[in-house]
Amino acid sequence: MTQVKILGISGSHRKGATEFCVQEALRMAEEVPGVTTEFVSLRGKTIAHCNHCNRCIREKALCHIEDDLQEVLEKFLQADGYIIGTPVYQMSPTPLLQDFFSRVRPTFVVYPGVFINRVGGAIATGGTRHGGQEMTNLVINNFFRTYEILVTGGPGGNYSGACVWTKDQKEQGARDDEVGMTRVRGLGMRVAEAALVLKAGREALAREGITLQQEDAWQTVKQRVEIGDAPTE
Repeated sequence: MTQVKILGISGSHRKGATEFCVQEALRMAEEVPGVTTEFVSLRGKTIAHCNHCNRCIREKALCHIEDDLQEVLEKFLQADGYIIGTPVYQMSPTPLLQDFFSRVRPTFVVYPGVFINRVGGAIATGGTRHGGQEMTNLVINNFFRTYEILVTGGPGGNYSGACVWTKDQKEQGARDDEVGMTRVRGLGMRVAEAALVLKAGREALAREGITLQQEDAWQTVKQRVEIGDAPTE
């Protein structure tokens, strides 16, 4: 049976609504047969800004800045699907999550095609009902699109992803938003279902001797990632 892993990432600087929502989405994802999950919080991690030195482009290597990015990026490379959540900061994700996004940049030269036919979904938590959640999810979804990750908003009505109204009450506020939590759980299941179907489809094509465009490039370097031998400088 096809097996997939969904990686959940919380971009919040504190423990609260966003971590709870991402974990709840992962819990629902695990109800899909063949799906396992892993949760990563960026809280407390040191992830430096991209300073646009372009060393990664010149040397075709992952970012040379040594911090906590490497730990998260390794998990990101190995997952089949993603659920990324963040609180709203001025209608955008947190600076912490934005820094992670910018530092993923070198993957397209080191591991071309790595993210093709994977799937992602977004969750935004905000203190007011119309507090920029959809705009924040748009930033996450645009990150997915930049790296050729397919995007699902979740079941009908979710549109951009799950939007949660916390009333600034952290986890309890999220729990109390019945509409928002319904969206979160639906998103988790939809990401898992889509990731499973996509991977099963690729495996079926492979059995027929068909390899999709660009996936060969990733397969040639995949073993290096699995043994922790990815180029860094």
